[in-house]
Amino acid sequence: MTGAHIEVDGVEVELVYKSIKRLRLSVRPPRGEVRVSAPIGTDPQFVVRLVRERIDWIRTHQRRIQELQRHGSPLMITGERLYVWGRQYQLVIVERPGRAQVTLDAGHLVLRVPVGTTADRTRRLLDGWYRIELQRAIPGVLRVWEPVVGAGATSWGIRRMRTQWGSCNVATGKIWLNLELARKDPESLEHVVVHELTHLLERGHGPRFKQLLGQAMPDWRARQRRLNASVVHPDIWELP
Repeated sequence: MTGAHIEVDGVEVELVYKSIKRLRLSVRPPRGEVRVSAPIGTDPQFVVRLVRERIDWIRTHQRRIQELQRHGSPLMITGERLYVWGRQYQLVIVERPGRAQVTLDAGHLVLRVPVGTTADRTRRLLDGWYRIELQRAIPGVLRVWEPVVGAGATSWGIRRMRTQWGSCNVATGKIWLNLELARKDPESLEHVVVHELTHLLERGHGPRFKQLLGQAMPDWRARQRRLNASVVHPDIWELP
């Protein structure tokens, strides 16, 4: 495989020659790089004409990638890198007949979806899979940490939250956990669970709360720093 870089109407294009039968044009996350894979021996001027014909399409997709990256939303494009339990995986979208399926395979997060599935629908399918991952993990975390904290949740739920990793209703004993935690390392989930369980003993974030939290989880401050540092704007996600 050999390659070169060319510029077409102000757009930089990576041209890669491969043992393939047809040209492939792609706009790749996370920065909107343009790549053309071409059969070995293809005339570069033919590639230039192809890119020029698709220049509006290319720029539209570059703008879309940049906008979505600013908001932190997954693009649902093959090659994008996403996190599962703190580990990074390369996303692979496979269109095929039949039901949707999500699997982890040798460093890849593989989403098999029906042909024609939109990015929004694919994103919802992935969110559903993240939810299942959390549902499987939370009971075990509660079994370990409830005796340590000395408080037990009456029930728990999962929901998407914009500014909190978790919350609890002291009156009912129910705790809520952010769906985003399925992307973070397991220690972060433990930290948020212990934080919310501690609120069942102390409502506020005063000295007694921090004392109880420190007794249950001595390294809670380090865990909190790692969790808050893992997002683009950690200040809006902070657990006090």
